[in-house]
Amino acid sequence: MTCVINLKKEMLQKILKKALFIFLIGWLCCCQSDQAEKSQERSIRVEVVPIRKGDISKEIKFTGSIEAYTEVQVFPKITAKIETLKVDMGDRVKKDDLLALLESEELSAQVAQAEASLHNVQARWRQVEVGARPEEIAQAEDLVEKSKAKLRDAESHYERMKGLFNRGVISKRDLESAELAYRVAKADLNSAEKQLKILLEGATKEEREALLAQLRQAEAALEIAKIRLSYTRITSPISGIVSQRFFDIGHLAVPAQPLFTIVQMDFVKVKIFFPEHLARFVSPGLIARLRVAAYPDQVFHGVVEKISPTLDPATRLFSAEIKVANPQFLLRPSMFTDVSLFVEPRKDALLVPKEAVLFEEEYQEDSGSHRSGVHQNHYLFIVKEDRAYKRKVKLGHESGPFVEIREGVEFGDQIVIRGVHLLRDGDRVIVTHSGEGKK
Repeated sequence: MTCVINLKKEMLQKILKKALFIFLIGWLCCCQSDQAEKSQERSIRVEVVPIRKGDISKEIKFTGSIEAYTEVQVFPKITAKIETLKVDMGDRVKKDDLLALLESEELSAQVAQAEASLHNVQARWRQVEVGARPEEIAQAEDLVEKSKAKLRDAESHYERMKGLFNRGVISKRDLESAELAYRVAKADLNSAEKQLKILLEGATKEEREALLAQLRQAEAALEIAKIRLSYTRITSPISGIVSQRFFDIGHLAVPAQPLFTIVQMDFVKVKIFFPEHLARFVSPGLIARLRVAAYPDQVFHGVVEKISPTLDPATRLFSAEIKVANPQFLLRPSMFTDVSLFVEPRKDALLVPKEAVLFEEEYQEDSGSHRSGVHQNHYLFIVKEDRAYKRKVKLGHESGPFVEIREGVEFGDQIVIRGVHLLRDGDRVIVTHSGEGKK
């Protein structure tokens, strides 16, 4: 009995020893695994900057088309051959500068004819205004006196012939001849007296009005002839640059076709189009920033000058014009330009570089409206005690290289801007500060 008991004790001790040995081995393995994991924890090198405060505005971007601020096509007003061209494409001109000369011989002759007609009517009018000369009046008075004498002689002769006829001395035919001579003498006297009266009193009112009308007509005819002659001189209606010339010397100019196109480029206008939901942002006086592909490193500035009050029914878009100074003529008509308008300014906003902000998409379903969609959640990483922590943020305005953070971080937080795509929440990091952060 004692032997059996001792055997059982020995077996139990062996089992306990084996179990203890296995436990120790397992514990040692676990410790080595924890140490290996700790030794394998990664440290990621990142670059950080502090969140700063600053002013920012909402940036709205458009693509615009550049046009000359003023563009004029110069048309001839008459049909005539081109004799001389004074300018060519690219020449700068001032208002009223001579651009071309048209054939003018026929129109010059018409001016000379109109001048001669006017001089004739003016001479007649001066005669009426001044009246008869003294010599003419003296001649008329002398004629009246002679007519009176002739009448007295004719009347005396007629009276004698009547007496002779009554006594039967002469025939009736002789009496009628004497009567006719008397009547002619009387008519001559009346005519001479009227002529003298006209010379003394001048032309009648009706005659003066008729002559004055002829004078005005002759003056108008001369003015029209001079105007038509002036049409042979093609002049510039504005100051600017000749952008196109359509004819050569010897070609026939016609009123239906332009000879030149002249543009003003000291200023240009940029036309932009925008949908109705942006109409509340675009207003006259708003400052615009522009860039063109030809000068990628240069920024131009302009001002919103005009806004269409109505939508285009075909495109459902509003339009606006931006006036841009162009003293060096760098901006050319028909160029495309990137336009930025800045609205809703904010002061002392929390600003971070755009490259610090990441997003992840989240599928969301609205059980009430049975609508679903993908929503973007924005986040960035802040560094505290050599570890990077993921922070969900709410964005505000974007402008240039910066974006406004409205919720999720605080002023002065160190945010990661380089190495951000390698991070996970809680990762250990090795921090370097950017040049911007040092400033």
